[in-house]
Amino acid sequence: MTTQAPIKVSEQTKQRIRYLAALSDATQADIVDRAVSEYAARHAGDIAKGMERARAVLAGGDTAIAAHLLGEPLEAIERVTGKHKRR
Repeated sequence: MTTQAPIKVSEQTKQRIRYLAALSDATQADIVDRAVSEYAARHAGDIAKGMERARAVLAGGDTAIAAHLLGEPLEAIERVTGKHKRR
């Protein structure tokens, strides 16, 4: 089952998707789906690293999550919140 969900791409990318779809007798959705699948396969290592980073941040609790989202060192957030992890 497919649903429609608009994505924002540059006009140049939109044209490439149109041309590729027309030349390969596929729908534009098929082209985007194949591109995403190929990207995921080619970058599986990077995706796994990102998942591991996310797990590490989540395991650190609320303070670590806030530090990550704010782009601040954990110690800076701990100073502000008064929550210091025992190390």
